[in-house]
Amino acid sequence: MHHFSKKLLAAFSAAVLTAASVPASMCVSAAEKNILILGDSISAGNGLAAGESGYYDYLAASLSGTVTNLAQSGATTADLLAVLDNTANAAAISGADYICISIGSNDLMQPAKSYLGEFRREGEEMMDTVRRVAKEGDIQTIIAGLTRTLRTPRNTAKASYADIASKIRALNPNAVVVMQTLYNPFEVPESYLDAHKFSEIDKQNFRDLLNYVSNNERQLNDAIKSVAAADPQHTKVADIMEAFAGGGWLFDRVLQKDIHPTALGHAAIAASILDAIGGNAAKTKMFGDMLDNLTLAECKYIPAATAKKMQKLSDSPDVLRGDVDGSGKVSNVDAQSVVTVYAAIVAGTDIESKTKYPYLRGADVNGDMQITAEDPQYILMYYVANYVANQQTGWDEIIAPAN
Repeated sequence: MHHFSKKLLAAFSAAVLTAASVPASMCVSAAEKNILILGDSISAGNGLAAGESGYYDYLAASLSGTVTNLAQSGATTADLLAVLDNTANAAAISGADYICISIGSNDLMQPAKSYLGEFRREGEEMMDTVRRVAKEGDIQTIIAGLTRTLRTPRNTAKASYADIASKIRALNPNAVVVMQTLYNPFEVPESYLDAHKFSEIDKQNFRDLLNYVSNNERQLNDAIKSVAAADPQHTKVADIMEAFAGGGWLFDRVLQKDIHPTALGHAAIAASILDAIGGNAAKTKMFGDMLDNLTLAECKYIPAATAKKMQKLSDSPDVLRGDVDGSGKVSNVDAQSVVTVYAAIVAGTDIESKTKYPYLRGADVNGDMQITAEDPQYILMYYVANYVANQQTGWDEIIAPAN
């Protein structure tokens, strides 16, 4: 194979552009699977509107399974242990092929809400109180108070995960158990803080409180991961904190003053669970429809790894990398199209809210879930190397050539 100089490719590409008109034992079989859902309001589907799918719906479709949902809104780890001890649930637990669990957030949220209630004003939702105390309160004093309040329930929850796994394993030694990590329900975009007139000090106070919440959740998440590490064949972790990171307000309803996942959040949870399980989960229209309706404005806040997990499960037709006009090949016309879109983004137009994910699939050749100045350059370099200079040059050589 001939190796093109990246510098030469860039120069040649620029010239062409100027000349142009401007994603074993876990394998899923054809047999129907029994999927058991355990946990709290996340697994109960709180917040979903009529017609919106919960993560369990995605699992049923991708695993060709039936769902039994024993989740309880407001449940803590102690409540889940009671569910497992209830003999009325023994058949559902022992007969499950997959057991999916979201639990632990209420162990922290309920005492935190009680503590923050001391600061709550009449008519305020929890998000209102959090936002206001970040602006008006002594945030370090509030964090110190929360620390005292959460110490015992947090440690109790951490210890409960091993008990939950042990009880399930006693009833069903063969099921694949997937435990979801906790996500931070208060992550908002910078524009939200600006719209609510947060000063730089206010923003730092809010970030301190946000980090405090995440640090408490990470302690529970570490306990979850420790339980899974003790039985990696049967116990998996779906890292929802990681899946949501950087775009929490898209995955939960914090901007609507609700901490529960959005429809997109449920899709991301399902993709994370299916990825953790491994095997041959079926591609479905559900994932395709969810992705295809996302805009560029939303996509830029979605972790690339999360999008890739969902895309792997989508039945949408494959898109040739760099081919944005659907011609079946990468051309200088594709590069020019991406230049036009990028220029519109830089100019501050609303093109990001009008352009959907299918376009991004072809245009985002460097995989960062955004259209940047690099994307059209790489498309041109690929075009020049493969169609003008007749070199067999792969995308990896274009984007990250060997030194």
